[in-house]
Amino acid sequence: MVSDPEALLYAGAFMVLAGTAGAAIGPARSDPVVKALNLDVAAVGICLIFLAFNHLLALLTYIAVGAFATPILMRAILRVEAGERE
Repeated sequence: MVSDPEALLYAGAFMVLAGTAGAAIGPARSDPVVKALNLDVAAVGICLIFLAFNHLLALLTYIAVGAFATPILMRAILRVEAGERE
């Protein structure tokens, strides 16, 4: 396991930037599933940033982001698919 907090901080910052850029301007950004995966990359990056500071804060943040973001993104995916069927 990585014990250097700076490595976790830099890896998390890279994942946040890459996930956000992928969701905003990346390939297949109109596909909601790809956008959801890119946002999950950013969520894991935020978790790594918090992990550099406090383990409990990182765990609670990851659980909260997953609990709130997943239903919202799944509802958006279902709406897009329902719109394509009609």
